[in-house]
Amino acid sequence: MKARRRRRPAERPLAGLSTHFTKEGRPKTAYRTEAEAKQAAQTSWAISRVDLQTYRCDQCHQWHNGKPYSRN
Repeated sequence: MKARRRRRPAERPLAGLSTHFTKEGRPKTAYRTEAEAKQAAQTSWAISRVDLQTYRCDQCHQWHNGKPYSRN
């Protein structure tokens, strides 16, 4: 019996863009500098006590804020 060749799944056109949207489907806010992103995170903490982490995006090379990752 001849072995079957596996086909590679078709690439999704928006596969890499999913990291630029929130769970609600809204686009994430991008900041040009780390200082701008950190200022926005501090404002978020002052207003609603939400702890945000600032990180550099590998896709767009700008800065985003997000909740810290937890493995629990």
